[in-house]
Amino acid sequence: MRPVEEPFEIEFDGNLIGIREHQIADRRVFYIDFKGRRKALAITVGLNRKDEKFWTSVPEGRQDEAEIIGRLIAQYIRSKN
Repeated sequence: MRPVEEPFEIEFDGNLIGIREHQIADRRVFYIDFKGRRKALAITVGLNRKDEKFWTSVPEGRQDEAEIIGRLIAQYIRSKN
């Protein structure tokens, strides 16, 4: 497993949001701080019944945001390499 990312910011919906990665057991969880504009969000990668990866919120319920922000996080991490 790769090292945990240092905290970083990405642009979402025209604003910068803070991202912190944590490792809980064998899962990578990303904590998203909207800096007071909306309630914070935690997301992680899950596997569906076909073993396909997808971003999901923890707890569930903010799937749309999780998918969009998850893709932005993945893009940010990949761009560093």
